[in-house]
Amino acid sequence: MTPDVEHEPYLRELEARLGAAGFAEILDSLAEAVTIRDPHHHILYANRAAVQSMGFSSLAEMLRRPTQSIFGEYVVEDEFGNPLTMHDIPSVRLLAGEPAPPLLMRNINRASGTVHWRLLKASPLHDGNGRLVAAVTIIEDVTREKVAEMREGFLSRATATLMASLDYEETLRHVVQLAVPEVADWCAVDLLDPRGQRQQVAVAHRDPSKAALAVELERLRPTRLDPEAGIGRVFRTGDSELYPVITEEMLDTSAQRLPEYTELLKRIGMRSAMICPLRARGRTLGAITFVCAESFRRFDESDRDFADQIAARAAVAVDNARLATERREISVTLQQSLLPDVLPRIDGWDVAAMYRPAGAGQETEVGGDFYDFFETRAGWVVLLGDVTGKGVQAAAMTALVRHGARFLSKQQPSPSAIFVELDAALREQGGLSLCTAVCLRLQDDYAIISSAGHPPPLIVRDDGRIRELGVLGAILGAWSGGRWVDRRTPLGPDETLVIYTDGVTDLPGERERFGLGRLRSFLVKHAGAPPDQLLSRLEDEMTQFQSGGLVDDTAVLALRPTLVDGPRESGSGISTPTALKASRSMKRR
Repeated sequence: MTPDVEHEPYLRELEARLGAAGFAEILDSLAEAVTIRDPHHHILYANRAAVQSMGFSSLAEMLRRPTQSIFGEYVVEDEFGNPLTMHDIPSVRLLAGEPAPPLLMRNINRASGTVHWRLLKASPLHDGNGRLVAAVTIIEDVTREKVAEMREGFLSRATATLMASLDYEETLRHVVQLAVPEVADWCAVDLLDPRGQRQQVAVAHRDPSKAALAVELERLRPTRLDPEAGIGRVFRTGDSELYPVITEEMLDTSAQRLPEYTELLKRIGMRSAMICPLRARGRTLGAITFVCAESFRRFDESDRDFADQIAARAAVAVDNARLATERREISVTLQQSLLPDVLPRIDGWDVAAMYRPAGAGQETEVGGDFYDFFETRAGWVVLLGDVTGKGVQAAAMTALVRHGARFLSKQQPSPSAIFVELDAALREQGGLSLCTAVCLRLQDDYAIISSAGHPPPLIVRDDGRIRELGVLGAILGAWSGGRWVDRRTPLGPDETLVIYTDGVTDLPGERERFGLGRLRSFLVKHAGAPPDQLLSRLEDEMTQFQSGGLVDDTAVLALRPTLVDGPRESGSGISTPTALKASRSMKRR
């Protein structure tokens, strides 16, 4: 700002009184570092803040050192981790006649390992003739603000990554990749298995070509962990460990006298390390290790506090993933217990089943779709249905319907009579207990079919013609006075009976649901296929159609009469040689 005429004499008098000494006093009072550089790249002046920030005791000591040698004492990078040279410094660019925008850079002292973030702004100094004679640089230390910003951003990204998947090993691999090189040069995660043994599940290095060293280090690592040092002590105590400076003596001790292991540790060049426990619900699940080597950084207590935050969030994610896996395994086991162990061999009939649980491969609860086969004196009874609800409630209702139907089938020859008794049992339950179902009794060349509010069965002939069996009946457990009827349905050796739950027709695609029309078209296209092939192809068709995970269980049965020479014998209970896929909860033998 140009002073007004009234104040100009006072300003000139102040400049004369202060002189050069006064000018230096003013600059020394500033918190920001200030330097003045001439066109020959010599530093003419640096205020007290600049001298101290560069580790010198006085300006004279600093001026005796060549600028380039001072620069060489640091690892200098921009905010994206790219190396910087002297030519990138704003004052140097300004004196070279180039644009010199402000520069944010990170300095790492190679000797001490300390890290500073600095914002450099340069301005030109001209003589009376307008010639550029020097450049003034104001250096603002923004370490605290930049570190806080980076840590907040990292925790946000890490949290999003940890919440993105229930596969904890994959998640931890993503986290260690995030940590390198922002937090450390090396990062590794070790978990404790159910036997209490250490298992390394993820490791990353800022230089991918050196990742192989981690594999070799893992191979040579002592099998017995020292409970008084390193990871062993973290596992035992549940407290983090900080090693600001790693010496050769420390490496020799931690290697437990294994020469190859010690040599590899020294080749890696560890300078500083932190080991933080993965603790959740009062248990230590493992540990995450951060190592600095090539970057020359050294960790301090502030870094350990930050690393503990990372470990705490990772531990919760691991614990949640393990709990979800356990719940999923329990759900799968319980779901399988609600389905037949094997498909029976029914003389005179070729049968196949397809079952897909909702949320397969993800955290899920027991669903409501089920099917079963009962052998009675009057022939085989087949039951397929869908109860309301999920989880334990659905499991309890399914068990009631299945075992109730099995017991009733011994006494009641009629499917509709079985429904009458099941309906009464469901209405006696607390709360609303609803079930849709199809029940049929197989005879030589026909089936007696009854429906309770279920999608109608389909019969497809080998020539592609389809019949829909409009068998009506009330939903089980809905209201008193419900009625069900039996329908005698002839079936020939060129026909296949298909019964299914609404998980087929309600399957969501990208723009629409699978629907009855698509199911009918599929059956026409594959008419005449054996039941096992038909359902295998249907599962493939549904997998290709679906968008996202399954939101509902799916159960489908296909039954086809076969020609039998001589008298028929009762079923043996041996599984048919159908090629069911692993997604169907069915044990074969």
